[in-house]
Amino acid sequence: MAPPARSAAPAPASPDEINGIERPARRGDEAVRTVANAMLWPFRLVVDLVFLATGAAGALLENEQIVPRTRDFFFTRGGEIGVFPTVFLETGTRPNIGARLITSIDPYAATVRGGYGGPDENVFETRMRLSTSKPFPAVASLEGMHDRRTGLGFLGIGQLPESDPRNQFRNGPAIGVYRERRERVVAGLGIRPLPDVEVLLSSSLTLRYVDDPESSGGPLLSQAFLPESIGGAYHMTRIVYTELALRVDSRVSRNGVHTGLLAEGYQGLGQGILGDPTRFGRAGFRMAAFLPFVRRTTILSPKIVVDGIAPIEPTGVPFQELAGQPTFRGFANRRDYVSAVASLDYRWYLSRFVAARLFVDFAKVSPSVWALNLENVRWAGGFGFDLHTSTSEVGRVAIAGSAEGFHFLFAFGVPAGFGDRQHRD
Repeated sequence: MAPPARSAAPAPASPDEINGIERPARRGDEAVRTVANAMLWPFRLVVDLVFLATGAAGALLENEQIVPRTRDFFFTRGGEIGVFPTVFLETGTRPNIGARLITSIDPYAATVRGGYGGPDENVFETRMRLSTSKPFPAVASLEGMHDRRTGLGFLGIGQLPESDPRNQFRNGPAIGVYRERRERVVAGLGIRPLPDVEVLLSSSLTLRYVDDPESSGGPLLSQAFLPESIGGAYHMTRIVYTELALRVDSRVSRNGVHTGLLAEGYQGLGQGILGDPTRFGRAGFRMAAFLPFVRRTTILSPKIVVDGIAPIEPTGVPFQELAGQPTFRGFANRRDYVSAVASLDYRWYLSRFVAARLFVDFAKVSPSVWALNLENVRWAGGFGFDLHTSTSEVGRVAIAGSAEGFHFLFAFGVPAGFGDRQHRD
């Protein structure tokens, strides 16, 4: 039998016959995107080098999976109970170090946290949560907190407190130093009737007592201001605040680098109890976009946050309840009846569990919406890092510079919310 004939080898294809894509097709705006990426590259390089120089290199997190191993270290084998440290350090405050205990057995979860920074710098809080997925996702929560803080500063109200006639200084403009004791109970209910829509109802009872600290490096609150001009100081305030908020958030997750849109509006009512004459209304909105820039893993995020408060009784509003600026990453020390903060973030992945950001913020407070303008706007710009797991934020570091100086923030195990009025200072 003759052996089977060999098949002939295919002839090489001519260049004209070559099919397929050798490189991705170019987009019409690719030149602009390439130029923008090149302009931002030096800033990204500096941030990357600063991060790598700390010894917490992104490669370690990616290759050695420090975050999952850390969870295995702090949690039981089934993940039902965990204990891990908490640290909070911010310019102008004392370090607060503690621990958090978490237990989670679906559909129930609870957490207890304690932190200590000195006799007048301590915090204890507990939260309980019950969730369900039928007929739609919903969460009911109950929490309580006690804390003491000292060395806090009050500049007065207004964008330029030193020249605002509403402030009654004793001996010229000065920062009054005070301490505060606070107890708070919050009950909340959140439902998600549609995949991107959340309805949030919450109510809180907050007790505050503000007075002069035993010692300070500057003038005490009563030495800087006429005591009777500081509403809410030197007596206990007892305020029940109830709020309804509607939030539309199209992001897949709030952790890591994800694209989408966020819009939220809220309205609330504050009412004093047990002889407290305080009564006020709150309203505001926040909007943010998380847009892919150059590539899908780099996000450009413009945001705007507007908050307002209006007294209903002629007795006014305690100064702690005035609209502040917790989303401003410089020195958030201005208060008034209306606040507006605009910001722009450029965020990208350093590794699977670490994202870096460059940011700039602009902030203004005023006595009314009609008085908002671009005069004397404060600004702050800087960079930071976010450490997160697949489901939650673990820690954050930020350094910001402004005309008032440099501001540093380091937090681990202490969550931060975008647009959380019930937990604001």
